Amino acid sequence: MIGTTLGRYRIVERLGQGGMGVVYRAEDPRLERQVAIKVLRDDALRGEESRKRFRFEARALSRLMHPHIATLFDLDSDDGVDFLVLEFVAGDTLDEVLASGPLPETRARAIALEVASALEAAHEQGVVHRDLKPRNVILTPRGHAKVLDFGLAHLVPDVGQVSEASTLSGGETLVGTIPYMAPEQIRDGRVDARTDLYALGALIYEMTTGVRPFTAPDTAALLYGIVHDPAPSIRARRPGVSTELERVVAQCLAKSPAQRYSDAAALIRALRGDASGSHDANAGTTAERAETISFRRPAVGMAHPAAAPGAPAAIRSLVVLPFANRSGDPQQEFFADGMTDALIADLAQISALRVISRTSAMRFKGTSTALPDIARELRVDAVVEGSALRAGERVRITVQLIEAASDRSMWAKSYERPLTDILALQSEVARAIADEIRIQVTPEEHGRLGPKGPVNPAAHVAYLQGRFLWNRWNTESLLASIARYQEAIAADPDYARAYAGLADSYSTLGNTNAMPPGEAYPLARAAAQRGLELDPELADLHASLGYVHRFHDWDWPAAERRFLRAIACNPGYATGRRWYAQFLSGMGRHDEAIGEAERALEFDPLSLIIHTAVGDVLFFARRYERAAGYYRRCLEMDSAFGPGHTDLARTLEQLGRHDEALAEFLAAVPRTEGRPEPSSGLAIQLMRAGRKDEAHAMIGELLARSSRQFVSPYGIASFYAVAGDNARALDWLERAYAERDGTLVWIKVHPRLDGLRGEHRFRELLSKMNLEA
Repeated sequence: MIGTTLGRYRIVERLGQGGMGVVYRAEDPRLERQVAIKVLRDDALRGEESRKRFRFEARALSRLMHPHIATLFDLDSDDGVDFLVLEFVAGDTLDEVLASGPLPETRARAIALEVASALEAAHEQGVVHRDLKPRNVILTPRGHAKVLDFGLAHLVPDVGQVSEASTLSGGETLVGTIPYMAPEQIRDGRVDARTDLYALGALIYEMTTGVRPFTAPDTAALLYGIVHDPAPSIRARRPGVSTELERVVAQCLAKSPAQRYSDAAALIRALRGDASGSHDANAGTTAERAETISFRRPAVGMAHPAAAPGAPAAIRSLVVLPFANRSGDPQQEFFADGMTDALIADLAQISALRVISRTSAMRFKGTSTALPDIARELRVDAVVEGSALRAGERVRITVQLIEAASDRSMWAKSYERPLTDILALQSEVARAIADEIRIQVTPEEHGRLGPKGPVNPAAHVAYLQGRFLWNRWNTESLLASIARYQEAIAADPDYARAYAGLADSYSTLGNTNAMPPGEAYPLARAAAQRGLELDPELADLHASLGYVHRFHDWDWPAAERRFLRAIACNPGYATGRRWYAQFLSGMGRHDEAIGEAERALEFDPLSLIIHTAVGDVLFFARRYERAAGYYRRCLEMDSAFGPGHTDLARTLEQLGRHDEALAEFLAAVPRTEGRPEPSSGLAIQLMRAGRKDEAHAMIGELLARSSRQFVSPYGIASFYAVAGDNARALDWLERAYAERDGTLVWIKVHPRLDGLRGEHRFRELLSKMNLEA
């Protein structure tokens, strides 16, 4: 089949073959990605029973969406050939890895935990794998496990009950791969979740010793040994294995299902070393336990005051990595990003937990950086990974919590809900993570993370599209985001988050002069105020209103109250902390500003804009060398980031290094037909470098433009102040006041205006703005 096509998929290479199917790597030209294609073997194609089993595998897989299970994209047919379209998982199968010998216990335990979490998710949907073996576990380049091939899966008709082997087995009693089959599977075909736990026990045995628990010269002897003989001790074959893991494997390999762990969750606890998971109290107590099994994980509470003995190290900081888009449609990327943002925002409300902000997390979108490396760079204790799939009016997400120090899965779960319940789902995930890491959650935080009401799906989708556009940070995308927010409000006039997005877009357009400030800020204020009427606890709205109070109203007490309220509602809201730090800086409260800016950077350590914010508050505190250090670190992360260059130029200017400052500024200036775009900042650098004629000519261009479009009067005033023309500088400052130029918030602290501070008109202007001299 190599080189041919099935449907729209071009077959590239053969990956492997199982009992029923052959798997190929293929290319999807429409979405420009690689997929795995599974087709029935030629000998199986002749049997209708095999085709039924094939379609059954698709139905079973369609129930499952989990970070450690290969995702099913589609079931299709081409000229009578049925085929599955699956996630292509690069890496080596576990049997290929084990060909080089046994694994260290810590590595085997980490793999077992991830496989167990996959089984837990499958069992919750009533799906028993029934053929778990090393060939059906693949290890990705990052070292994580994915369970493959549900071709022999069994679907329990009534979740919670054991049952006979599927009628699709064609009457055969041996369904599976013999060395990994449980005794009951061999005796009479009875399977349930504990059958898979037996197979996982056999996998752990093989991973740690390099051999299977049962071997024999022929099939009959092998079957007899599995059913009747005790498995040889792991420590007899590999003495270095811990007694704890030996006990776990022995319980998995118990002959009676009732003597094994009651479910995958209990096995996971035992593998982690949690005493509550060992020697499962439910196992083997009554005959009824042998006939029934719970597939559902028990409900959990909000948080625990302290970790149990033997539990992992305390988790006090984490990063939520960008969720993977499992839809197969790049146009749905906004939905996965929106789920990432929402989980970050919910977790950031927990004051005892440091949650890395979106900007830093998104720098790892689409990268193959190893999770321990990400954790070290961000200085976090844990990593959250996830994926999202929106299918019509339903959403399916999977979430996994990984301990950074050991790179092992602590918890994983999949959810499926109507889109109307998306807010409640987001809060449920945040509460589950808080419970898992045993973080202290205050009653007020508990209330904020409580169940949310239903959401209008059309409003929520439009809001997510708006936020996706807003995060691109350019004028065209900001204007497009406003249209999406307005769509959301049209669909649901009471949707508070849409008003928060609208306020932020208008404020950003006003701050960048892409829209006249006198037009943008009143629109931003109206949106924020309406949003707060609907949801007075939404931190984004308080911060947005504080932004308007600062840049447009010059109502300093009101601005500070709003910024503080935003931080109280969401202690991890890095943008709110950045805005508050800059507010404090403009008020001359430099030590407070520096502390708050550095705190914002702790939450968003890879944010370019927050690096420049820390540099800014140091600049206005006249600590120029330290400020330059932050700007340089910003440029080390992204040498094309314009504000890093212009802010560094401003700092070098104050250090008297004028030629360097001009070169730095020019590195960021856009050009038209090879000529730099005129700006007051560039004119100032030309003036400082002694190129006065060029500087005045550039200001002349800006003055001409000001009759056609908004040009910051504050910028013109700064130029004349640097040029020593105090009268013109004061004229333009007064014009800035009349036009409510937001940049005037820096008048009290900007060193470029030092030559004006003795002027009576300058002191009067400070007084009118309620700023102390």
